[in-house]
Amino acid sequence: MKIVRWILPAAFAIGTALAALPAAADEFMDKVKAEVQVFAGPQSDWRGPTASPKLATAKKVAYLSSNQQNDASREWGTHIANIGKKIGWEVVIIDGRGSPVGWQEGVNQAIALKVDGIVMDADAASLQPQIKDAISKGIVVVGIHASGFPGPQPELGLFVNIQQDPRDIGRAQADWIIMHSGGKARAVVTSHCEYAIACAKAHATEERIKECKGCEVLEFSNSPIAEVAQRQPALVTAWVQKYGTPLYITSVADYTADFQIPALRAGGVDPKDVILVSADGNKSAYERIRAGGQYQLVTASEPYGMQAYQAIDELNRAFNKEPPSGFVQTPYLVTPENINAEGGDKNTFIPSNDYEKHYLDLWGVKG
Repeated sequence: MKIVRWILPAAFAIGTALAALPAAADEFMDKVKAEVQVFAGPQSDWRGPTASPKLATAKKVAYLSSNQQNDASREWGTHIANIGKKIGWEVVIIDGRGSPVGWQEGVNQAIALKVDGIVMDADAASLQPQIKDAISKGIVVVGIHASGFPGPQPELGLFVNIQQDPRDIGRAQADWIIMHSGGKARAVVTSHCEYAIACAKAHATEERIKECKGCEVLEFSNSPIAEVAQRQPALVTAWVQKYGTPLYITSVADYTADFQIPALRAGGVDPKDVILVSADGNKSAYERIRAGGQYQLVTASEPYGMQAYQAIDELNRAFNKEPPSGFVQTPYLVTPENINAEGGDKNTFIPSNDYEKHYLDLWGVKG
């Protein structure tokens, strides 16, 4: 009798646990779908600063582009230069040519130009001697995607680093994949870990997909972004051959997808069988998502214009000896369903929160 009494509660507990599994899975999927709705929803409300110091006059600023061949890097510089014209600041754009050596030369060039501030989207960890040299000469350094996370980065010499939180971007990508696959995704997660932000973003994607009981991360692939043209065609072909389809492939930059797609197309892979989920919001990504049948269905888009305005605002705060604004924008998922919203009709992410007017009003500048 003792044995029977022990077995029955155990059997009951196992049965109860099994019965709870579908409910737990449904609860997880409900949360995933709710998060996707938020990430892909409108960004019409102003979440940025509501006060700012008086605009400093006649400043000279350098924008160090990590690589002018990359849409995101080029866009930030173009916007910063346009803002400079509106407020009377001189802006110099320097091309870092996609490598740490080029970035180091770029910072040295900015220092030689005797600028007041440097905005960079190159990885700050690769530039510590140069950044320290700039700071010693009274130059303020502001990053855009220059380190792993947003906010002040005194240990890296950055007054502040501007970006969406890469952990949220990675989670948003993963949530969409989990939802789209019905909780059965098979995924290859790719990154370019010479950038701290890229590594943080990709690992967040990896971790979130692993939370899905019916999903599988098949591989985490890290390769330099400067070598995507050489490496990605062979890599994406190998993944399809090794893992088969259906398959999701994530990347931290649409620039990576630019070189994956021709290889998939050349290999005769059906776009329904391999789906790319990327980030940055390059024009090429918008065009692929809009067209359909081009492998890529999602990008986590960057508000280039708004981030450029924030970079100028943060520099101005530093020039006025005030702390950073603390503003961090929520990620935005571009999908086939919202492709024409929030600036999508112009193939870019323009939050509908009137950010330009907000910043110009803060500075006392007429638009």
